[in-house]
Amino acid sequence: MPELDSLLTQVWNPDIRPLAEEAWRSYNAGAVRASIAATWTAITADIISKLVLLADDGDQNAVAFSRKLASAQAQGLHQDGVRAMQTIEAGLLTEAVEFELIDSIDQRELGRIREDRNLCVHPSLRPLGEVYAPRPETARAHLATALDTLLTHPPTQGGRAMEAFRNYTCDPSFVPATAHIQAAFFDRVRSAARRNIAKVAAKHALRELDPDGRLPAIEYADRAAVVLDAFAQRDRELVRAALVSQRESFGKLDGEVQLRAMARLGDQDYFWSLVDDALAGRLQQILLSLANQAKEWDAIPPATSSYLAIVRSHYARARLPLLEERFATLTPLHRMNVVESTPAPYFVPAVLDSITDASSWRIGEQAGRLLVQHAQFLTIGTLRTALMAWAGNSQCREASQMPDLALTLFRLTVHLGPEQATAFVAFLHEAQARVSESYYRYPALEAALRAASHLP
Repeated sequence: MPELDSLLTQVWNPDIRPLAEEAWRSYNAGAVRASIAATWTAITADIISKLVLLADDGDQNAVAFSRKLASAQAQGLHQDGVRAMQTIEAGLLTEAVEFELIDSIDQRELGRIREDRNLCVHPSLRPLGEVYAPRPETARAHLATALDTLLTHPPTQGGRAMEAFRNYTCDPSFVPATAHIQAAFFDRVRSAARRNIAKVAAKHALRELDPDGRLPAIEYADRAAVVLDAFAQRDRELVRAALVSQRESFGKLDGEVQLRAMARLGDQDYFWSLVDDALAGRLQQILLSLANQAKEWDAIPPATSSYLAIVRSHYARARLPLLEERFATLTPLHRMNVVESTPAPYFVPAVLDSITDASSWRIGEQAGRLLVQHAQFLTIGTLRTALMAWAGNSQCREASQMPDLALTLFRLTVHLGPEQATAFVAFLHEAQARVSESYYRYPALEAALRAASHLP
């Protein structure tokens, strides 16, 4: 559990935070009874404020509670008003469970705080005139429990959180915004709801379950994988446990579904935690079979390319060692098919080879498109190597799409700094020295270099 100082800063309601801080200050001052009493005060105020917020959001059961609260408050300090408020406070933990603000275990933990608070403020409850003297560690533990189970969590109910998650992931205008997913479904929900969401996402990402007809199952599985990645950035073990819990069901699925799940999640270590040795062997044999089926002169089907592209993952290479060997022996066309399906840093050497070895203008253009696809993964060294290979291979240098691709590559690699322009100037001089036709002297690239003051 984080330190209490850290938890105090995470109290969701700024109106409740001073009450929790008062309990902490009382503890530090040695006022143990006052600390326990202040902790219970913070708990009651927090639950009431959350139920009122739910009422404002339109929850009809919460509206009924809000009206009962307003009625008690309207009676003020008169005996009837005090008695009504005491009745409300006595049932707050039960209300919190019913509204899914806490669970039954939390209710028991918070109930202990209420009991100790009663002993602190009503010393007559002990027989023989003894005064209850709680230990300092009791006060600290109570405050930690209150913070961890209640005060640091917003009024998001488990059922509502799951409903909001399904609506978000089924929305036709779904955007895979990691920060939003983390804020809405990880940071602002209780740990139990967080675990449930992770389990639901794992089931869909692995098994392609039907999301009640709201989206095609495969499309929803892709979205669920995005959610798992966002969650893993906050709690990798949570996601790993969610996937491992699906091991038995996943192992019984059709090979095609397993391959799609691998293509979807195989870049992540938590996916391979799910895969035992037997399943790894099965996946490897299927992939090798697919690689061997492709005819030398035909392109590999897109689905097959995406499966074989898992070789990009060092986790996959460790578990499927024969796959890397098979990838290295693919024909140049088939290797480009695989690389094109899923750009990744691992494929940069294969892209450089495809530029060097291009044996026709069509293949040269395909190699140029692959290089543009991998622009974000290039270093200044690999960029120089690629450009010199490009200038030196007439099947790349004089293919019709290459002048435009050169300009695109120049714009996509500006992040490499001043040396990037030097590499393109050298490429331009080399290419122009080899051709006379104006179009293949790369006039658009030359104009861009002049505009950026890289050429006189």
